[in-house]
Amino acid sequence: MKEWNNPYNSFNSMKVLLWREQLQAIADQDFMPPVIVDTDPSNRCNYNCIWCNAYEYMEGSKFDISPDHLRRLADFYAEWGVKATCVAGGGEPLMNKGLLQFLLDLKERNIEIGVITNGFLLDSEYADVMAKTCRWVGVSVDAGTAETYNCVKGIKLETAFDRVMGNIAVLAAKTRMTNSSCDVCFKYLLHPINALELYEAAKLAKGLGVRDFQMRPVGWDNIRKTEGKGIDDFTPLLEKIDEQVEMALELEDEDFHFYGVRHKFRPDMKRKVGFKRCWALPLLLTFGADGNCHLCFDRRGDKNLIFCRHDPDPREVLKHWNTERHKKMLADIDVRKCPRCTFGPYNEVVENVFLRDGMCRNFP
Repeated sequence: MKEWNNPYNSFNSMKVLLWREQLQAIADQDFMPPVIVDTDPSNRCNYNCIWCNAYEYMEGSKFDISPDHLRRLADFYAEWGVKATCVAGGGEPLMNKGLLQFLLDLKERNIEIGVITNGFLLDSEYADVMAKTCRWVGVSVDAGTAETYNCVKGIKLETAFDRVMGNIAVLAAKTRMTNSSCDVCFKYLLHPINALELYEAAKLAKGLGVRDFQMRPVGWDNIRKTEGKGIDDFTPLLEKIDEQVEMALELEDEDFHFYGVRHKFRPDMKRKVGFKRCWALPLLLTFGADGNCHLCFDRRGDKNLIFCRHDPDPREVLKHWNTERHKKMLADIDVRKCPRCTFGPYNEVVENVFLRDGMCRNFP
């Protein structure tokens, strides 16, 4: 199924080839500093999404990274040579009252910023700062109607959907008024419950003035909250989904782009593992709200993948990065037991391009 009209977009996994030096270092088992880090300002959340992949992580103690430590992280990222950070997490990042200043600190240090939020707390002050500081903001909406929104988000607030739509519109308008480079994205996790609202949601997003609409199937297998509940069968809906994707792609113009991202999944939209082992995680490290660095952002909270502490001193990371322990932790990951892998295509590239030279990379 066609995913997009223009392959030169941020959702195309082949952009990993831009990081050739880092990938060669991974193949050589001599890791460079990561291209990007994840920052989780909070593991508290005001929603209870039905597919939450951080459910177990958030069941325990609730944490916010302190304002002082957020500044230490910004300083360390710059020192380490990190180019960008995705501010998201096993929780809602806007729950942390220190987030606004953190965004300003990152911008001052020339670190590019992406933010993923549910949008409920995204008021005009956040819109002002995000338009000034962020390269992109993704708002996880996942519905085209208020009824479905409350269902997938696990909330009972009649005004929530309209409030979030208003917040998105304000942010999109702010980026246009200020000629900001910030791309606003309406994010849509595809699930049997919301699958028939995809096209309506795309039309709604375009009307709000966002630049991008990203759809991808929800990845929930091996997640305790949803495992074994028999809700992962898209088969009866595949034809309808494909029809909606085709119609949504026709909505595109210079100011609105639709991306129906499915290449990380099998044709039936279930988890795909097309690689033998985990290679690509040295491209990223997750700085969790709990003060731990998590080796894999898809498996936040897995005690076997806690890399080290970053609180109180982020430079602790340097004692562990590119060590034999680091390499063994990666080698010991059983990818058959992993949930949907965000870096799946990157692992395939390492194996097929940098280890096997399947593309004859030195030839035009």
